Amino acid sequence: MRLCETGSGTMHCKGKWILLYVLLSLMLPVLEVHGQLQPDRRGSRVIDDTTRQVYGPNTSRYFYETDIFFNRENLRPIDTLIRNFHRNANYVQRFGNFYQDLGNIGTAIYPIYIQSPDQIGVRTGFHAYDLYWDADPVRYFDTKSPYTNLQLILGGQGRSITNVAFSRNINPRWNFGFNFRGIFADKQVQRRGKNDRTTRSNYYDLYTSYRNQDSTYQLLANFRRMRHRVNEFGGVKINPATQGLPDYFENTAHPWLTTASTEDLRTNFHLYHQYSLGRGLQFYHQFDRYKQKNYFTDPPNAAQNDFYDWRQISPSDSVRDRTSIRTVRNEAGIKGNLLKMFYNGYVAVRHYTWRYEHVKEDELAGVRQPPLLKGVPRKGNGNEFYLGGRIALDLDSLVQLTGHAEAMLSGDSAAGYRIEGKIRSKWFEASLKQELYEPAMIMQAYSGGHDYWSGHNFDQVQSTKLNGYLHYRSKVFNLSPGLTLMRLHNYVFFDKVSDIQGLQQVLPIQSRGNQVIASPEVRIGVTVFKNLTLTTQGIYTLLLQNDHDAIRVPELFVNSQLAYANIFFDGNLDMQAGIDFHWKSAYYARAYDPVIQQFYNQDEFLSPSYPIADVFVNAKIKRARIYFKYHNPLQLIRDTGYFPTPYYPGQRPIFDFGFDWSFYD
Repeated sequence: MRLCETGSGTMHCKGKWILLYVLLSLMLPVLEVHGQLQPDRRGSRVIDDTTRQVYGPNTSRYFYETDIFFNRENLRPIDTLIRNFHRNANYVQRFGNFYQDLGNIGTAIYPIYIQSPDQIGVRTGFHAYDLYWDADPVRYFDTKSPYTNLQLILGGQGRSITNVAFSRNINPRWNFGFNFRGIFADKQVQRRGKNDRTTRSNYYDLYTSYRNQDSTYQLLANFRRMRHRVNEFGGVKINPATQGLPDYFENTAHPWLTTASTEDLRTNFHLYHQYSLGRGLQFYHQFDRYKQKNYFTDPPNAAQNDFYDWRQISPSDSVRDRTSIRTVRNEAGIKGNLLKMFYNGYVAVRHYTWRYEHVKEDELAGVRQPPLLKGVPRKGNGNEFYLGGRIALDLDSLVQLTGHAEAMLSGDSAAGYRIEGKIRSKWFEASLKQELYEPAMIMQAYSGGHDYWSGHNFDQVQSTKLNGYLHYRSKVFNLSPGLTLMRLHNYVFFDKVSDIQGLQQVLPIQSRGNQVIASPEVRIGVTVFKNLTLTTQGIYTLLLQNDHDAIRVPELFVNSQLAYANIFFDGNLDMQAGIDFHWKSAYYARAYDPVIQQFYNQDEFLSPSYPIADVFVNAKIKRARIYFKYHNPLQLIRDTGYFPTPYYPGQRPIFDFGFDWSFYD
């Protein structure tokens, strides 16, 4: 049998070999399943001597791939806690208000404070929807019975999130499961009726774990896919000469865009397997095949022409911008434990192929990376070679030290590196991260219906981040003062460089200077009367050096919560009720350009300080969790609301409800 016909393309041939490799890997556990099924097993019922069913969170446990990699036996019970369960309805609140979105769930989202990338090689630069992809790492299970979890979040004004999880053991050493998540949100500005969507997002993953009888061989595999679609509205359109901030929240407010849309499509197949010669030595291989496509489309619409600063196509033509990247990474190495120390060394090869829909071959002349395929416009590919290692050391039962170093050797991209180290104990923690990484591809060159730049050939970015905290904890008082220091050199960012209509206003630039940021922080928790707790987090940011005014962050940032928690009716009702509060000082927050899906610096819209409050009740009755939340009630007595991103009004006062139910048979 021939896997590749004579004359067929190389990529087509490789695709068939990859498919065969995937199928063999996933089918490996089937070779032993018949002999391992227990003939005397009846269904999946586990009972004790009194015939009382004992299924529950402790009979369906999960672990992460990192537990297997670092040789940690760490099976976790299902999370049934209700503390802050209400925050699952909003990704900004779920991650501590450290992100800005466009005022609705599922819209573009970006960190307020600078984060350096984990990938030091080629990246597309399309990160506006990363959080929806990265928020929930894949969990692998070991279940004594089939486990199912249903979570439904119903927000006002047509906003909802649905989560479904299922897992079961086929035999004691082989497990299979899947997860599904849907995000659906109606427009909050000029909503025409039910199902008039802003966001439509579907995510799912399939996973399996397997180990042989003596556990010398273990395999973990998963496939993930996300299709995230957003109908862009460009913010609210007002006349600055005659209107002010309250007009952004009027029921008659009009959006800038009515027909534009963006889409982010991602898939990844991941395989990890290892063979153990003993606790001191294991061999492992890790494989990832990742694909990402980003789209912006907009049919002709004369009513929204004023939104666009510049175009290189006719106003009568539809805009169809598309960018894609495919990467294949293979990592192989050794690892093991020597006394209290874990060690690891590896080599990795990463192959990438990218495509810009409108970039021509000569427009990228002089750009260092990535190289173009000869004779094929708008495409490029290359290889990156990595050498690295990890270490983990338990100095005693209270102090843990970890480290990771990776160097990108000479390949089709310039050399780079990443060094990370952490120390953690009961009384303190500290971390250091230093990187030299490539600017994203979209920074180097881009061509679309409304944007064009090429040949920037930016230098690599240097980033150093150091933070540390001291901890004091008791039953009634917790205190954690800390400090974060960050230094950037050759930082690349998007900036609004012009106000002239007809010229490109938002372009990528590189600061050849430095940015030095100091952020002292304090976290306080006080519990009184055993059940009433006040927690507060405050961050004060100093820009010690900010060349080119590249960094835009609030000077003050505050999170706080006052909550009462107790258990009633002999343990049958677990309840938490309280108020969440968030405030940050006024600052020139990054604005958003939907055409290129990028947040950029601007000096026109000062995002005002605004107290955001949520009143909530969380409860658990047996195996069901439920919450009620009223968001932003303070706007009822004010003439305006908050702005998560310039020109985008935040969520108006609204009621949310959600529940979570787990089944163990």
